Amino acid sequence: MLTTSYGPLQPYRPSLPRSSTVCLITGGTQGIGRSTAELLVSQGWTVIVSGRNTTKGDEVVQSIKASGGEATFIEADVSDQQSVKALHQKALSIYGRLDGAVNNAGISTDSQLLGDASTTEFEKMWRVNVLGVFWCMQEQLQIMKKQKSGHIVNLASIAGLHGIHYSGTYVATKHAVVGMTRTAALEYAQSGIQVAAVAPGAIKTDILNNAIEAGAYSEESISSMFPMKKMGKPRDIAQAISFLLHSDYATGSILEVDGGLGAA
Repeated sequence: MLTTSYGPLQPYRPSLPRSSTVCLITGGTQGIGRSTAELLVSQGWTVIVSGRNTTKGDEVVQSIKASGGEATFIEADVSDQQSVKALHQKALSIYGRLDGAVNNAGISTDSQLLGDASTTEFEKMWRVNVLGVFWCMQEQLQIMKKQKSGHIVNLASIAGLHGIHYSGTYVATKHAVVGMTRTAALEYAQSGIQVAAVAPGAIKTDILNNAIEAGAYSEESISSMFPMKKMGKPRDIAQAISFLLHSDYATGSILEVDGGLGAA
């Protein structure tokens, strides 16, 4: 074991939360959301998995419980404000508190130049990616302010930090998420609440697979854009989310997990 002037150098392991620590994950039935739920449960969290697909949600919860974890599925549609309110009310009625929240639900229907983009599709994305996060954050901030504690992690994207060809409207939604994250971090910094975001690069999820199937990109062309020359996996993002949920000094951070693109 290596030794420093501070003593033995230990590998990083997130401190395990108390058994009552509860985290809500929107878009938790697949991809990054499911991977995050599974990782957090392995670290001692109780998770609330939320999404629109009841069949997938129940399957995730059953899998978690079979492994000895604690989880609940609550059906919700983040594009509907009343559904978001009901989601958080039900979460509180079951567990009585909310220590962490991962606002992961999002969609992308982009595959055109900005001048050819559909207003209807833009409005659909805005309602899920921006208003959905906004409504969730409003509920979460009110709950956590009363508790005087809590961590919120939003799913942004490298599209929230850069421009991307054929993705203008999606880029706009993720820039909005970054802006809301940073503003909330400033506003609630002295309320015991930390707000941060993860900005994934190219991760093998349904959103990216849809773009590939639409012909906007190929997996090879996407991988070639990143210094590591490969796409990431949902667990790569889950690990970053876990770090932010356990951190005591990362509020306002936009953590890029992008295979080195941000360093280029």
